[in-house]
Amino acid sequence: MPIMPIPTITTAEQLLVLHDPGYRHELVRGELRRMSPAGYRHGNVGMRLAERLSRFVRRKRLGETFLAETGFMLERNPDTVRAPDVAFVRAGRLPDPPSSGYFPGPPDLAVEITSPSDTFTAVHEKALCWIEHGTRMVWVVDPVAKRTTVYRSAQDVRMLGNDDELTGGDVVPGFAVRVRELWPDGVG
Repeated sequence: MPIMPIPTITTAEQLLVLHDPGYRHELVRGELRRMSPAGYRHGNVGMRLAERLSRFVRRKRLGETFLAETGFMLERNPDTVRAPDVAFVRAGRLPDPPSSGYFPGPPDLAVEITSPSDTFTAVHEKALCWIEHGTRMVWVVDPVAKRTTVYRSAQDVRMLGNDDELTGGDVVPGFAVRVRELWPDGVG
């Protein structure tokens, strides 16, 4: 009988010092997940949304916004560290002083921008993972279908089309952008 290799469990500390140029990684229950760099459309739409959200959050002094490279520690033993494409954490939850490691806990808002290789099931599961770990709202932005799905819970999921307004609700009070404004051409 062949000897089966023992699965390697990666820790958050190992992930933090991992050197694998050209790739981002997440850690799900100790399993390292490699992610390819984002494509043009993905990056452009992400920047459009991050720019608007960040400007609003700074002006209103609501907290901080974070880009895709930011890891959020969701579980320990085995460790789960996920990184949304854009995130928001309200002011009262920001660590003082800021940590040089991962943010301890979930963001208040997680934004996932789909890539052509993403399956609906994988993106839906990731959105629910954020919700299960305490994220108050998740936006899944689909640049190909030109729609956004808003998750507040596993049961409260709403799909928005081009003419709908994407709002921050009680998570980012006062923030709003028309869905069509997220696309490079500004139209559906």
